[in-house]
Amino acid sequence: MKETLLQVDGMSCPSCIRHIDSALGQLAGVEKVEVKLREGTVLVRHDASSAPLSALVDALHDAGYESRPHAA
Repeated sequence: MKETLLQVDGMSCPSCIRHIDSALGQLAGVEKVEVKLREGTVLVRHDASSAPLSALVDALHDAGYESRPHAA
């Protein structure tokens, strides 16, 4: 399992948390989704072979959010 931290634009309320959790949680290979609204980040624990970074970004895009790997 891999942990990927994403910067997500457009999150503004608790409803966004549920929406993002649902969008990523339905992907095969995603084990855990942790949304931090204040920081604008999402930590995803996932199997990189069945849920690669591109799939995470695409799922968020389809849900209406732009995202990218978080610059540490």
